[in-house]
Amino acid sequence: MTTSAAAAAEIPRAQAFWRGLAMQIRILHALIIRNLMVHYGRDNIGFLWLILEPMILCAGVIGLRWFIQGHEEHGVALVPFLLSGYMPLTLWRHLTNGAQYLIRRNGGLLFHRRITVLDLYVATMAQEFVGCTLAFIVNYTALLFMGALDPIQDVGLFAGGWCLMAALGMSVAVGIVVLSETYEWFERFLQPFQYLMLPICGFFFMVDWLPDDVQKLAWWVPTVHCYEMIRAGFFGEAVTTYYTPAYPLIVSLVILFLYIPRLETTRDKVHFG
Repeated sequence: MTTSAAAAAEIPRAQAFWRGLAMQIRILHALIIRNLMVHYGRDNIGFLWLILEPMILCAGVIGLRWFIQGHEEHGVALVPFLLSGYMPLTLWRHLTNGAQYLIRRNGGLLFHRRITVLDLYVATMAQEFVGCTLAFIVNYTALLFMGALDPIQDVGLFAGGWCLMAALGMSVAVGIVVLSETYEWFERFLQPFQYLMLPICGFFFMVDWLPDDVQKLAWWVPTVHCYEMIRAGFFGEAVTTYYTPAYPLIVSLVILFLYIPRLETTRDKVHFG
């Protein structure tokens, strides 16, 4: 085949790729809109609940702790400490809880030839990530204007920790999709797992506050590294933080490698109706 003929053959392939990508984007857009309509409807404030629900919960937690405990935790201002703790936790929970029985809840959509389980997963994760991110921005902006906290010291570092927490949540969510649809007993395991994660995830503490032997154990928990990055971005040099970004990233990639190939095969194990 001549050079000109090879170049001509590449053009249809490139066109097919871009057409397929455009189709995929339209599918994901339609799935996200459908999810929002099902969960929040058209009445009252509708889609705004996607942002307001985590925002209200965060404001309640911060207000209660402020009233009971005071203004500082180990010399760290309480409001930014709680905001940088509760919102990543909300992100984690929304991503992982949204994955349970994902195939079963959306079984009717899978009868459409172009919709796959991966599409359902990506649409759900995108919806939850955007909603929690917007909720954080609204909370942070309101508290900033109220003078309850100082501006984030390193926005890039904070964003890196936030995105790593999202990557962990999304990877664990893939496992939850597969396991919840494959094993009936997994439903009883998931909620205890979420509660057990709460005291060790990094929400309530910073690694520097822990005894040396406990610090070594805490570093094995991937979410702790995300929290340390987030708080390093929030407080800058005012706090001592310990984190390795590569660790939660590697954990996320390993989980995705194990479970992403099983998404479509799990579909065949689910009985609808």
